[in-house]
Amino acid sequence: MPGTLIALLLAALPLQVLPLQKGTVMSVENGQVGVVRLGRSDRRVRLACVDAPEQSQQPWAQQSKAALANELPVGTAVTVELRARDVYDRIVGVVRRGGFDVAPEMLKNGMLFVHDGYLGRCDDLPYGAAETTARELGVGVWNRPGGIQRPWNLRLELNDANQEP
Repeated sequence: MPGTLIALLLAALPLQVLPLQKGTVMSVENGQVGVVRLGRSDRRVRLACVDAPEQSQQPWAQQSKAALANELPVGTAVTVELRARDVYDRIVGVVRRGGFDVAPEMLKNGMLFVHDGYLGRCDDLPYGAAETTARELGVGVWNRPGGIQRPWNLRLELNDANQEP
């Protein structure tokens, strides 16, 4: 009986239960963080389930930032699907431009790594296949065999607990 009640409650929920907010891109900070005006406030938004090269990982960090700026030019209308909020008061979410998630294209071009160790659900996103494409083509962060050092491992190695991922 309890399982039936739960199933009925879940069936009554709308298909999209994750909060969606429309906004405008104000700037891009790096390959995974942009500033988006949501309502009347500008909010830092971190792409969910990915990680960009660290600033010390040049030229990849700059290439990743340029790729995100290309995907999200200033003034672009976007939709942000809220997945989580992090300790840095950033919104962690899927960012869509024209209805399309911007992360898969960046992953296919080797500008990001799939990283489900950060906040947010990732099992419903097709990011692994996009990263595999980049790895097989040897592009971006994958232009070296095995790719460059993963940003999360670099942060651990540097023991930089205060650095934002």
